[in-house]
Amino acid sequence: MTSRHVLVCLPPRAAESAYALAARALCAVEEADDDDSASYLISEGRYVSHFPLVAGAPVDDPRLVRSAAGEPGRCAGGVLSLLDLAALRDQRAEKAADLYDAWEHATEGMPPAQPWAMFAEQWGSHSPRAHIAFRDQPRLKALAEIKGGLGQVGPRQRRGEVALISLDRTGFIARARRRAVPGHILLELDGTWTADPADLDSDDDAETGSTAYHDHANAYIDALPADFLVVGIDCRR
Repeated sequence: MTSRHVLVCLPPRAAESAYALAARALCAVEEADDDDSASYLISEGRYVSHFPLVAGAPVDDPRLVRSAAGEPGRCAGGVLSLLDLAALRDQRAEKAADLYDAWEHATEGMPPAQPWAMFAEQWGSHSPRAHIAFRDQPRLKALAEIKGGLGQVGPRQRRGEVALISLDRTGFIARARRRAVPGHILLELDGTWTADPADLDSDDDAETGSTAYHDHANAYIDALPADFLVVGIDCRR
């Protein structure tokens, strides 16, 4: 089963309870998603603490979707005026900078890593052998030893590994900042459902389509009025 983070954009609605807001977001996703086998989680799942709150945000504001399992000061989404998107971008950028610096230190003097494309061409991009051989390189082995690293092993981590060995420090940090806010899928106000092509295995190694998706999602969310809402949902299929 795969997990996808869907960001649902919603207009404000007067005197709406937190329960009604969550139900409205779930209904919007169910209506837009054409996969009848999918299930949706909003008060539990992987993304209940995605958004940090601005300082002084009331914890009981009904315009926020929060979970008892979530981290203090964070939520799954809600009214944009209470979501600290700048802080989220800064946090991801700082984490990327720390990772890049630790990796550079750990790999000093090692030969450059060969690009993923070489292994994919030899064995196929879906071949376990290609993934094993790619990660068997000294610089990738060193990355696996760094605390925090890039998370669990899988295609998403591999894309981060490819970026790490191909981008310079500035580019790697910019990539993390770009990817901080958007999920894997953006559901716009008019019902437009846009997915990151990298998660559909329809992107190139330079992440051309994925970069365009994240740039669009960031610009769209940033242009919404402060009283509009963005709610994250864990879509599993």
